[in-house]
Amino acid sequence: SGKSTLVRLLTGVWAPSAGTVRLDAADLTSWPREQIGPHIGYVPQDVELFPGTVAENIARLGPVESAAVVRAAQRAHVHELILSLPEGYDTAIDPAAAVLSPGQRQRIALARALYGEPKLLLLDEPNSNLDGAGENALAATLAGLRGEVTVVVVTHRNTLIQHVDKMLVLEAGRVQHYGPAAEVMK
Repeated sequence: SGKSTLVRLLTGVWAPSAGTVRLDAADLTSWPREQIGPHIGYVPQDVELFPGTVAENIARLGPVESAAVVRAAQRAHVHELILSLPEGYDTAIDPAAAVLSPGQRQRIALARALYGEPKLLLLDEPNSNLDGAGENALAATLAGLRGEVTVVVVTHRNTLIQHVDKMLVLEAGRVQHYGPAAEVMK
């Protein structure tokens, strides 16, 4: 229905074929990626982690600021999980190896999205691979971000609806419903 396309437009990765996507009145396509990137956190539907350590992945492969990495992991409620890994934050990630489950990768990707404390967080099916503990961690993260960060969540699952203020329902690329979540759910 165009949900992932909408999220990619909101990141500024894709330019719209018509209209403009703005963040605080600025056209996203006119901002250099290195300038806009730190202000937007993004968890794609298909999470990819890169060769390097868990800390390097959370730091978006830039210079690792340990306190900021730990803060992002704590905000994503994945700090304890990372500490349980063989080398903790220094655990090497090999994208071809199955050291981490898909749910663990998704949770680390959420920490990466929160690194640097962005003001816009875009989550495309952030709970598609999560188990019960991961779902609880995601819910706690969303609750902790409320009022501090603008969060856009794309989901098929109703479990996340309780954590959103407004809801947009797309069908065949068109808006079917939009408004307060409780009203749209009716």
